[in-house]
Amino acid sequence: MPPSRITMHPGLSTLTATDEPLQRATSELIVDLREVVGLRVTEEDTPGTGHKGGMNDLVIALGGPSVVAGVVTVVRLWLSRDRRRSLIVRSARPGEEPVWIEITGDNIAERTVHETVQRLLGAPDPLDRASELDPGPGSDSDLDPANG
Repeated sequence: MPPSRITMHPGLSTLTATDEPLQRATSELIVDLREVVGLRVTEEDTPGTGHKGGMNDLVIALGGPSVVAGVVTVVRLWLSRDRRRSLIVRSARPGEEPVWIEITGDNIAERTVHETVQRLLGAPDPLDRASELDPGPGSDSDLDPANG
């Protein structure tokens, strides 16, 4: 069973969590994520190594494939607004080592974000699943044996 919880740590170039531009960018990401229907977003303070105080991580609880697709869209758009933006995304499954991936805003593509989220989830690609459910025109189901 894939994990339903992913932790995100937003970044902006060399800024720290207490810098105003990063705080604004993080607030923007939270607002955007909260608009995804079915997604729960919470903030969690985590102690930072080499930083004063804690860092602010976003914890998202994922639901079905449409929620994952919504997160992918929000993350890609958020990263594309400033190429200095980055997200460190973490997921952990019981009995396995945590998976950490950093995504940056430099030439970000939706497919890159989508593949990253799928890798963290360890789940089949919901976009590929949609194509399995609808074989499309020209499939065997469209052929009429009477017409040959």
